[in-house]
Amino acid sequence: MMARVRRGSALILVLIMTLSLAALASSAIYMTGNSGMLSRYHDKERDLTFALESALELGASRLKRDTSLWVSYNSYTQLLTNQKVYTSAGAEVTGLTVNLYGAYTGDTAGTRVPYITLLATVSDATGLRLARRMDLLAQSFSRYGLFANDFPSSASIGAGENIGGRVHANNRFTASSSGTPSPVFADTVSAAGTISGAAQWSDTVSSTGGATVIPYPLSTAAYWGASSLGTYFYNVAVAGGLYEAVSSGSRGRVEFLTIDMNANGMVDSTEGFFRYFRLNSASDTTQLAVYFSGTPVSLSNSVLLNQCGAFYTISGRREFFPIVMHKVNWVRSRIQTSTYPTVSDPQATAMAALDRAAIRMILQQPLARCFPQGSPYLVNTERFTTNSSCSQSWYTGVTMYSWGSSAACGATEKYGGQDTTFTRYSFRCTVDQTVATGRCTAEPTYEGFWDTYGGSSNLPSPLPASVRQNTERIHLYPLHTTYNPNSRRVIYLNSSMYVHGTVLGHVTLYVNGVVKLMDDITYVEDPSDTTNLCRSFFGLMARDSIAVIDNAINRPRIYDTPSTTAGYTLTMGGNREFVFHGVGMALGGSFNAVTASGATVTNPAYTCPLGSAFTASGGCLQVVGGMVMRTYAAPYTSTAGSGMRPLRQLDPCQNTNRRPPYFPLARTRVRPFKSFDVDVRQVKTTTLLAAYFSRLRGNKAAP
Repeated sequence: MMARVRRGSALILVLIMTLSLAALASSAIYMTGNSGMLSRYHDKERDLTFALESALELGASRLKRDTSLWVSYNSYTQLLTNQKVYTSAGAEVTGLTVNLYGAYTGDTAGTRVPYITLLATVSDATGLRLARRMDLLAQSFSRYGLFANDFPSSASIGAGENIGGRVHANNRFTASSSGTPSPVFADTVSAAGTISGAAQWSDTVSSTGGATVIPYPLSTAAYWGASSLGTYFYNVAVAGGLYEAVSSGSRGRVEFLTIDMNANGMVDSTEGFFRYFRLNSASDTTQLAVYFSGTPVSLSNSVLLNQCGAFYTISGRREFFPIVMHKVNWVRSRIQTSTYPTVSDPQATAMAALDRAAIRMILQQPLARCFPQGSPYLVNTERFTTNSSCSQSWYTGVTMYSWGSSAACGATEKYGGQDTTFTRYSFRCTVDQTVATGRCTAEPTYEGFWDTYGGSSNLPSPLPASVRQNTERIHLYPLHTTYNPNSRRVIYLNSSMYVHGTVLGHVTLYVNGVVKLMDDITYVEDPSDTTNLCRSFFGLMARDSIAVIDNAINRPRIYDTPSTTAGYTLTMGGNREFVFHGVGMALGGSFNAVTASGATVTNPAYTCPLGSAFTASGGCLQVVGGMVMRTYAAPYTSTAGSGMRPLRQLDPCQNTNRRPPYFPLARTRVRPFKSFDVDVRQVKTTTLLAAYFSRLRGNKAAP
């Protein structure tokens, strides 16, 4: 059979091949176009990201380098405005501009060191395209173990000293100029000028110098939105009623204390307080400061007789009896019931003589010490009764007797000073030593009173009878929000002040004058105990200087001659050292010791550290925390055995992001903490920007 001819098949095949090739070409064109679009998109994204990262790194670099740069505390600061973007080769990235903003964010309630947040935005011809944020860790002045805005050319760190924390000076820094061993620095030492002297440095950076100046805050300079730093702290303190806006000429003392307010047998974190003793305007500060001197001290000195004495453990509780009360018959009988220390009848009789040997015997007791005016422990010489009753009578016009000495007082009223024997008003009585009843030789002199707290208080009413007298309640200034809901744990005092006591919690005290440290300031717990890390952190700020005063509590006094005899020259503060827990900042002067040249010799001689070859009249000025000051000054001189030798240790809390409430921030910015993209819709206008930074500060921003 003849085959059929298939006409048109070739044409169909050609069409199919043509269409196939066209489809392949179209696909290739499409894919090439898509690839180009993706490439351009990624190029654009890369350029945008590069612009953001460049802006953030420029900002971070500038913040680290330029410590004079001011960044807003309560709004934001624009650091770059429509800045063009350039490659590493210097070529402009066409069509892109960046803006950069900075502000303090994070915990502005004051208890932690805030962040510095940098926010970069990048725009092209179509508008705002991307935004990215970087948080940098800021620093507080509470980070430093030693900071000096001015380190005088004549000053140096002495041989044998140790400094555990970070050190910085805004001009020069001089380590030991002579003697061995060289001082030891456990952290970096930096100075804006030269670093010289012999030392055991922690790293190679510490010996190079040439660091950036870290601006030192002035009390009169604007701070965090306030007209001055002092005004700022006043505003914070007022919120919780923790202030004394008295005239700058007033005088008094602040005592920190803890009270087991819920009577559960332990000190909870909420149970930190302070109280304020206001000196009578007609009185001098001799009794308040526990100041007396002499070679030896006069036997008739009323401060010695009325405010120094010894504790005796009676019925499981310590009772304090001033020296002069050892003359009183019922006291002689009562101290013989003491279990520690034990007192025999011949010893009680010998102490009752109140001659030089008797005073030595009393002050050599293991629990002997002195107390400042107004202390509850001075109940026997500062609380008085009429001859016909056992009720306190503080007004004039009546004959007054020492507590527990009148005929109307029974056995239950005859006891020594305790932490519960609080009295609002203080008198000075010269006890008649010719009789054994404790009567004053003349009408007592009114000396001062404990101020009344005027803020909101949630303290239980009445106070637990087993813990405190209820009369003390209105004189307690609560620090924790449990008992003071408006507290920010900042205290403001508008006058130079004597300060001492036991601090609990995070507390900052600002004194608009000189701080006079009259006795130890310590935490309830050992700050080096890491199980209680940051349970307490105290910041002490003075408009002027911080001074450890030369009183009988802090420094030795001669009680008998020859003074070289062991036990004749003593320090009556309960220990031979001065102990300070916290960070002290002297805005206008130094953190120092009064009478740094004083060289009263004790036997055995005080050494610092204990057992070393370095002697000091006052022993150690032991600081666990930091000393920040405008002008560095050593608390001792080149005279052998003079002053107080500093023994500085790091509080582990200083290495965290915690700080005493609202303690000033140093303009040092360290490594970036985190970085991430931000939705551009949240920051595309100035109003939205302000709202964004406000949210980052939290709900309880600084006033």
